[in-house]
Amino acid sequence: MKKYMNVLCVLILALMLVDLVVSLFAPVKRTVPDYDFSSYSLPALTGLLAVVLVALGSVAMAFVYFIRFILNVNRNQVFTVTNISLLRKYGACALLLGVCLVIICVVVEHDFGRSVSGTVDVFVEGLFALLMGEVFGIGLKLKQKNA
Repeated sequence: MKKYMNVLCVLILALMLVDLVVSLFAPVKRTVPDYDFSSYSLPALTGLLAVVLVALGSVAMAFVYFIRFILNVNRNQVFTVTNISLLRKYGACALLLGVCLVIICVVVEHDFGRSVSGTVDVFVEGLFALLMGEVFGIGLKLKQKNA
């Protein structure tokens, strides 16, 4: 069981990193216009910078929570309150990242539909983590009931 859980966790971590690398370093089509931020006011740019910093912070925290979760699983601490909390925090960070990405895209591109379609995978990842947190919570209750 532990071996399969480690493989699943490493696979999810690898997919997170691949998604991040593809999102950041994928070749951009030359048809994408250059963004001119000179027309934005100082408060708008400050707000956009704040949203970008929150997004970067949520990525960093999600990574830390997921690594801590993997380490707990490696220590045979699978169905614990700590793991449930880590999965829920990871899911919340992923959802926060999705919201920040939508805000950034809407402000920069002025297109809500395109912004949401580009960040659906982040929302799905966050919802999946929250679902896994609930499944682990049910597993903890069953473990306590049988003990």
